[in-house]
Amino acid sequence: MDHSHARKLAAELAGTTILCLFGISAAVAVSDSLLTVALAHGLALMVGIYAFGAVSGAHFNPTVTVALAVTGRLPWREVPGYVLAQLAGGVLGAYLAQVIHGPGTSLGATSFAPGVSVTQAFVAEALGAFLLVTAVFALAVSPSAPRHVTGLGIGLALATQIVAFGPVAGASVNLARTFGPDVVLAFTGGPVAWGQLPVYLIAPVFGGILAAGLFSAVTSSARRTANV
Repeated sequence: MDHSHARKLAAELAGTTILCLFGISAAVAVSDSLLTVALAHGLALMVGIYAFGAVSGAHFNPTVTVALAVTGRLPWREVPGYVLAQLAGGVLGAYLAQVIHGPGTSLGATSFAPGVSVTQAFVAEALGAFLLVTAVFALAVSPSAPRHVTGLGIGLALATQIVAFGPVAGASVNLARTFGPDVVLAFTGGPVAWGQLPVYLIAPVFGGILAAGLFSAVTSSARRTANV
């Protein structure tokens, strides 16, 4: 592995850890305030983007990584390393949150709310990911993106979808954010809804790919029209 790629993976590990640590900690500390939890996730993501965006692109989320790869903006050979670094960051963030807040906490683990069906959870996670990836492409990928608001805009997109869909299934839209608490809880004897994990794996990727494809199609069409 060359030094450049190693730096990218280290950046993804660090950024995902920051996102998960502070997002999880907020969920544990102020679980009754969805807005506060959403802002904590959004602001942590913003910090990570400004800190590590120039190194790795600041994905911090397998959904974003896959969406970029599908549209040819990231080599597929780099995807496994990115995803493993992100999952490791999710576990490390959850572990640090447990160290800080003590055992016996839920670690903000994402799961379906009572009475929520698989279909409802899938649609909520897919649409939340759709909004997040649309923001990534509009504010970080597009050549005309206003770079000075990249982190703020993407962070607010994450926070917005948490406020909208958090009560349905946690609004993770990020396998690392779901996987980290689940792994730590499994090792410490906490309850884990492993049967729901496929939704948090498939739905965000589906929504992210849909957003990336739609954004690419619309913007390329607009460029063709402008050149006529």
